[in-house]
Amino acid sequence: MPYEVLPVQGAVGKARPDVTFKLIIIGNSAVGKSCIMQRGTTNEFSDDHEVTIGVEFGTMLFKMADSIFKLQIWDTAGQESFQSVTKIFYRGAQGVLLTYSVANMQSFQALPRWLTEIRNNCDQDAVIVLVGNQCDREDEREISKEQGQRFAKDNGIHHFLECSAKTGEGVGNTFVMSAKMIFSRFYKKMEKPTKGSNDPRGLKPNHGATKKGSNSCSC
Repeated sequence: MPYEVLPVQGAVGKARPDVTFKLIIIGNSAVGKSCIMQRGTTNEFSDDHEVTIGVEFGTMLFKMADSIFKLQIWDTAGQESFQSVTKIFYRGAQGVLLTYSVANMQSFQALPRWLTEIRNNCDQDAVIVLVGNQCDREDEREISKEQGQRFAKDNGIHHFLECSAKTGEGVGNTFVMSAKMIFSRFYKKMEKPTKGSNDPRGLKPNHGATKKGSNSCSC
């Protein structure tokens, strides 16, 4: 599906999106979740990023199928002490980046627990993307790419890729792929209007996302 990433700031960024989707980033602490969000939304990286307490937010704008939509990114804390608080932020998510560090076996071994959390708290049709971050640390690698691919396949995860928030490698593709999959699912669920509808695209969004002009919250 053709797409365009739009600037959040400036004249185009001020345009109100047709729909807003919620994407959450989940995984152990120190796997680089905040850095992935920062790289994806600002194309910047900071080595001394503070540990996330609770939730941080980022935004990306996309244009697909003549629709402008906002991807609202929720970066959640990975520490055990915050998990009971952040569970509420799973709700209403159309997409999840399940994240681990390729240089940290403990973060990889924790994936089944995180996947259980996702499936217990997210909508059944939420898109799940497995992300192996810190692939720039090749000399310290503890999890092979094949192991990541196998985990995704064995657990019915929709897509797997590796990236490096530090170098930027694969980060853009991570968000574009997630956005495409989320929008594709949403687009397929759109219902054709009844005869006489004034919708020029011949489609209307369903209840699964926050629509333009709605006061409802997707969370």
